[in-house]
Amino acid sequence: MSDDLSPAVDWKAQTGLILALDTAGIEGSVAIGVRLAQEGPVEVLARTSLLADEEHASLLLPRVQDLLEEVGAGIADLSGVVVGAGPGSFTGVRVGAATAKGISWALNLPLWAFSSLASAAADVEEEPLRPRLVLFDARGDRVYAAGYQFAHGTFETLLVPRASTVGEVLDELIPPGAVLMGDGALRHHALLEGAGNLVLPPPVGRPSAQGLLRLLSLDPDAKPLDDLGRWEPDYLRESGAERMWKNRKRSEGP
Repeated sequence: MSDDLSPAVDWKAQTGLILALDTAGIEGSVAIGVRLAQEGPVEVLARTSLLADEEHASLLLPRVQDLLEEVGAGIADLSGVVVGAGPGSFTGVRVGAATAKGISWALNLPLWAFSSLASAAADVEEEPLRPRLVLFDARGDRVYAAGYQFAHGTFETLLVPRASTVGEVLDELIPPGAVLMGDGALRHHALLEGAGNLVLPPPVGRPSAQGLLRLLSLDPDAKPLDDLGRWEPDYLRESGAERMWKNRKRSEGP
């Protein structure tokens, strides 16, 4: 089921629908938005979630179809796609990226990609206006981290997405005055709050399709990907399978 949103505009009178997909987290999401003018803001028409116990790979396209039907549209009415580029679950990120690339390729649509850390930071009400440091859990003491500032209808990247540890975050990665969010911040909340930091509770800090549409709205000059065939998500680190393969190759020698 989709969230209860009532479209405030007649999308057929606008420039076209934009599909947003983010499956980097345990709970994936899909949203349909409409750009209100050429290179203008994007308004969310409908959105839905893929719950933690659902399979992203099998349910992502049916959820897309459900939302299109909800707003009275078909897939041919899409004018673009925006996807969460990771980091996050390797499988989830791959599923979202492959689905977005397939739709864009089949319909010859522009595809935009934003960090899933940025989408998590963007899916927050305007307050607080303090810098936002997003931490995704990468197991153990490891996290994926990025920092952003949202103000006056724009956003700025303060800390580019990176793989790090909670110790490094405390030592040098927290922007002055920042609020912290995301499942990585929640996992280490005692340590982070003990150092005097404010950790916002969920659902704040989850990557979301709605956040992707907001990023696209705040950055009307964002360029779509110029080579779908070569683009890959930003995992920030190798998967376990890749590390095992490299270790085996090293142990086998030349």
